Amino acid sequence: MNITANQQNDPAYESLLDDLIREIFGFSFAPWFERKLWDQHYESFSIIQDNKMIANACIYKTDLLINGQTLRAHQFGAIATRKDQRGKGLSRLLIEHILSLYPDTPAFLFANPSVTDFYPRFGFCQVQTYSPCISVTLDNSPDTAIKYGPDDDFVRKMLYSKRIYSNIVDSLNMQSIQIFHLLMAYPDNIYYLPDCDALVVAVQEEDELFLADVIVQKPITFDELIKELPFKGVSFVEFGFCPDWLGVYPCWTPVDSSQVPFFVKGDLNFPEKFRLPVMSET
Repeated sequence: MNITANQQNDPAYESLLDDLIREIFGFSFAPWFERKLWDQHYESFSIIQDNKMIANACIYKTDLLINGQTLRAHQFGAIATRKDQRGKGLSRLLIEHILSLYPDTPAFLFANPSVTDFYPRFGFCQVQTYSPCISVTLDNSPDTAIKYGPDDDFVRKMLYSKRIYSNIVDSLNMQSIQIFHLLMAYPDNIYYLPDCDALVVAVQEEDELFLADVIVQKPITFDELIKELPFKGVSFVEFGFCPDWLGVYPCWTPVDSSQVPFFVKGDLNFPEKFRLPVMSET
């Protein structure tokens, strides 16, 4: 079968891919496509028959920071085959093709829990991930925070000018994916804290605060951050990233591997306890 590759910002190809994604995953890439966020780091490999995409696998060429060292790795995502085409080895064909193109590049992915026996066939190994959490008293809710939307130019400026990263695990060039998450998951949860000069993505549910991301250009501490966070009644914070650069020493809670299995292939020496930034997941 012929494999079609990387039709970046091609409306016809995007339409075929979006139709497949809608059927398999139940959401649409359309908001991401419309904003021309498909950049040179994102590659799609697909099988098209009768003007219909029947299978696809994508990679994002990310620069990972692991234990202070930068290396290129590929994050697999959008691996999908139409239900009436399964059992023909199409996903296997696409993954083998991608790995043959980049034989020396490490790779990783978050898998569907129903197919955890599939990826080891290609040399992927399952790795335990963790959720960093702390107990905290947050009850002052200052009024200095400014809300922004995902399409605001200021938000993009902050994303592309980020300078502070975790030395445990972080991703350095994922801005287009971060904007996807802002559009799809956090359109009403974006705050700018002027005294800290920090852009924060956060969601509160009862007394728990999920801090999805904090984007800054200069170092700050968590103690400085919480003075401006616009939330009250918080006693527990979960971080969607490794918070070492905030001076936080969290409790590392194992993520349920049966719900969010994480696979790695190649020379990616992740530390024992880490969290890949949730805003960088594809």
